[in-house]
Amino acid sequence: MTIRRAKQEDIEAIAACHIQSWRETYPGIMPQEKLEAMNITASMRNWQYTLDQEQVFLVAEASSTICGFAAGGDNRSNQDCETGIGDSCSAELGALYLIQKFQGLGIGRALFECFCKEVLALGHQNMVVWVAQQNVSCGFYAHMGGELVDKKMLKVINTSVPVIAYRYSSEILQQHAIHLKPKG
Repeated sequence: MTIRRAKQEDIEAIAACHIQSWRETYPGIMPQEKLEAMNITASMRNWQYTLDQEQVFLVAEASSTICGFAAGGDNRSNQDCETGIGDSCSAELGALYLIQKFQGLGIGRALFECFCKEVLALGHQNMVVWVAQQNVSCGFYAHMGGELVDKKMLKVINTSVPVIAYRYSSEILQQHAIHLKPKG
């Protein structure tokens, strides 16, 4: 397994990974209409925009296949949050998706830790990640040291989806960044 920066030629595989991971993860959480409407063209456009914005954008490859990715950077402002604490973080992990058959192998953790290292290198001192409250990955984010700090409702095709925010302090980010094995 390899974690590396995303490249232009990865966009189609990233989009396919995005769609597959959402369809595997979000039935019963996100509106079925949203899951069915996802398409490669729109997803490619979204991830191309992310790549063009020079944000942190990492892919995980296993057996020459992009099986997951993480993207984010500067924290985006969120409205209608219960506490607003998530908005006080300087960095945001906006996406961490992994195809189901690659889960439980340490790939998600490796993506997370590489992302932490990248945001620290950019000078960020803390980070937030927003997760659908019913997503089983909430356990992962808590296990990785995230402190539950906020909640809001996300509108997805006229459906309110509760999402929660986990905050990672500088100390937690540094702990994850130093767990990385040296290349070579």
